[in-house]
Amino acid sequence: MKGFAERADVEEVERFLAAESSVLSAERVPLADCVGRVLAEAIQAEVDVPGFARSAMDGYAIRGEDSFGASAYEPVDFALLGHSLPGQPFVGRVEPGTAVRVMTGAPLPEGADAVVMAEVCSEEGDRLRVGEAVAPRKHVGAVGEDIRQGHQVLSAGRRLRAQDAGLLASIGVAEPRCVRRPRVRLVVTGDELLPAGSRPEPPRIVDSNSVVLRALVARDGGEVLPFEILPDRPEVIREALSAPGSDVVLVSGGSSVGLE
Repeated sequence: MKGFAERADVEEVERFLAAESSVLSAERVPLADCVGRVLAEAIQAEVDVPGFARSAMDGYAIRGEDSFGASAYEPVDFALLGHSLPGQPFVGRVEPGTAVRVMTGAPLPEGADAVVMAEVCSEEGDRLRVGEAVAPRKHVGAVGEDIRQGHQVLSAGRRLRAQDAGLLASIGVAEPRCVRRPRVRLVVTGDELLPAGSRPEPPRIVDSNSVVLRALVARDGGEVLPFEILPDRPEVIREALSAPGSDVVLVSGGSSVGLE
């Protein structure tokens, strides 16, 4: 028996792979299935988040300047008009000297520019007594405070996490374009092999390599095509290697200088 006629070093193999590899096509993937997939393009927000001014506190929406001078000893009175809840905005306008009860996350009523905390206020019928001054924009979440329209939120090539899926949902993206999963063909050869899950029957051994390879491919986002253990016959192996439909072929089998 003779040794190998030639060998390739690691750097040469890496150069070959870089030269011969191509970019896979993209496909639309539902949000529920996108975690672990690779973005094919950068994502820009087409909307502001939040898309409306909202209260950052449970309290009362007022015009901030109307509270100037208010203190626990000299509270300022307001006319209480109604309430604004998350998903149920107040219909009307906050005029000078008026207030609207608001919950955290509720839309800020038109005309209001500040929220005073409930802890420093007291209601008496349809009147509100405010015991603390608040500046305009105090306790108010501004439009686009979290994400600005036109801002790039995710880069191409990013492997999506659960948090990323939530972010995409918040800006209205239902099906991000992701790189197609690479299709991987396993070519497992050996007359001595038994299918994974079998009991060893000397002198035959159980195929364990394909179990490891399948798990690694799945972990890294690939899709393993159906396969079976092949006999040690060159023509069968050659046919499997040249079969269409795969992006990557992984071979598990002996190829040393022995008779086979």
